[in-house]
Amino acid sequence: MKQQEENNKFNMNPADVQKQMSEWRKKAWSIPDIRGGKQVWFMLVKKLIELINDEQAYDLNLIPDIQGITLPQSWRTYATFLKGVGLVNNQAGRLTLANAGVKFLNEPTKRNLADQIHDRFRLFGEVLAILETEPATVEETDKQLCDSYGLNWSNLSKIRKRMDWLEVLGLIQAIGNHKWEVTDSGREALKDWYLIKPEAVKLMDTNPSDIEIDDPPEEIAILLQRLVDSPEMHKKRCTYNIWVPSPNRIEKLRRIIQFASSRIERADLFGFIQKEFTLRISSVESMLPFLKASGLLEEVGRNIYVATPAAKAWLKTGNDLDFIRILHANMQFVGEMIKVAEKDIVRSDLYAQAKRYGLNAEKARWIAGFLVEAGLLEEPQYLHLKATCTGKYFVVGLPLSEGNVEVIEPNDDPNKSRTLEKAVCSRLEMVCYRLHNASTDPSAEGKGAGVAFEEAIADIFSFMGFKAERIGGSGNTDVVVRWKDEENKYVVAIIDGKSKSSGHVSHNDISEIAIDTHKEKNNADYVAIVGAGFSGGTIRDHAKKKGFSLITAEQLIEIASASEALGLSLQEIALAFQMPNGLSQLEDIISTKKENWILYQNAFRSF
Repeated sequence: MKQQEENNKFNMNPADVQKQMSEWRKKAWSIPDIRGGKQVWFMLVKKLIELINDEQAYDLNLIPDIQGITLPQSWRTYATFLKGVGLVNNQAGRLTLANAGVKFLNEPTKRNLADQIHDRFRLFGEVLAILETEPATVEETDKQLCDSYGLNWSNLSKIRKRMDWLEVLGLIQAIGNHKWEVTDSGREALKDWYLIKPEAVKLMDTNPSDIEIDDPPEEIAILLQRLVDSPEMHKKRCTYNIWVPSPNRIEKLRRIIQFASSRIERADLFGFIQKEFTLRISSVESMLPFLKASGLLEEVGRNIYVATPAAKAWLKTGNDLDFIRILHANMQFVGEMIKVAEKDIVRSDLYAQAKRYGLNAEKARWIAGFLVEAGLLEEPQYLHLKATCTGKYFVVGLPLSEGNVEVIEPNDDPNKSRTLEKAVCSRLEMVCYRLHNASTDPSAEGKGAGVAFEEAIADIFSFMGFKAERIGGSGNTDVVVRWKDEENKYVVAIIDGKSKSSGHVSHNDISEIAIDTHKEKNNADYVAIVGAGFSGGTIRDHAKKKGFSLITAEQLIEIASASEALGLSLQEIALAFQMPNGLSQLEDIISTKKENWILYQNAFRSF
């Protein structure tokens, strides 16, 4: 009855509501990146599909031969976009055309690709509908979309991605004064596309009855049943540290477990992980305890490993929810996190709840990341988390623990230590969030090119205890970082921040002459380049030759998180500036401190 009243209020009949909700749920939020300037996107997709049809994508580590592309990426990189859009399948490391890919191959038109993107991603055609009403700027379109659908996007990157593709596919065009209008092709598309009304989105939380979740396979169901039959088993769910290379962590875990589906020696397993994800051996070693503690891998002989029966069952289903079930059966505060986040919750309050289960903020942040990837949590606004409808329905089928101590109510501030902890968590989340977003969005926060990224770099070093200042402007470096060495003398590093929408900084993006000038001007001891990622061997060779440290935004976030969780000294963190092995030494220190902390926790519990 209540649902019918809601439908009536929005003037929608039940059939329309069900159809709109179904369409919304089958679509994803983020259109994957495809590397290169947008002027080559369509040509690039067309050529990649042709090469896949010619069976050229048999090794994901190879770089396809594409004329007209200056810095082509590997098949693995392109596969993220092609698979996300639904054009290809990955069959044991070989890309093959999906039905949509075959259709596009036979009729490679911009309209066909536009239809596919609209069918796979939320608010693509809806952006076009806004521009059909009247021409608008990117900022105006973003405001209308957010107001209509109740969104709280922190920057313009999401709307830009959609409008870039609408432009590339000939559905909108610029008309001056930074405004865009719909083309005739765009109007034709709108006649055919099924659009989601804002009213239907507002009804999403009121009608989860049409959600279908597959039952777990027997091997995983047994793990969950043990928690039902023996509630004391909840106490054996671990609180181990978590580390998996990002992004797409669940997919990377799946590839590791696939490799270990038969017995394998430790050296071979480590070699595969190290090569597959371009990791240092210390990073691989820090991952192994999690793989075992999470119930994915077991040691069946001295240094002999194999995927657990539950993990093998997950490989067969390919369902991310089965991974979450395994994680929940073996680790604290997984399903419980979804329950806590049934209503919109601030991350710092969620981390306070995690303490009841023996987890610190860093571990809770990892679990939240898995749940977001699996579609069980979403980020309705900056620093907030909320269970999705799927998440709410899914958690009903999980046996949950009550936690170990009293519930800490959200927004309850009984003492100063809690207030301080919330402030630290919030600030760390904020600087990491800004750095991550701005690394691939040069116009982040509506500021000038690269400004937000430079500010975020200065902020994250300030958070770690350095004297950090954004300089910017013509003729000087972007960020200056200072700290005192063990002899109490100041050391200076300059940082050149490179925000690239492609996600990769190449040698051509760096002026060695300018950097040398900036280094001399600031009397700097060290130089670092910070970007989302670095492409090609040339930039690495020159960095090694010139003594520049190359630090990715993700590495900087990991270092900041470790500095807060493990109490790293400034001298230890500053190893990141030292070439050629400073970053490796810092990673080893972090790995060792994590292991020592685990030993301390276990000893304390035993005592």
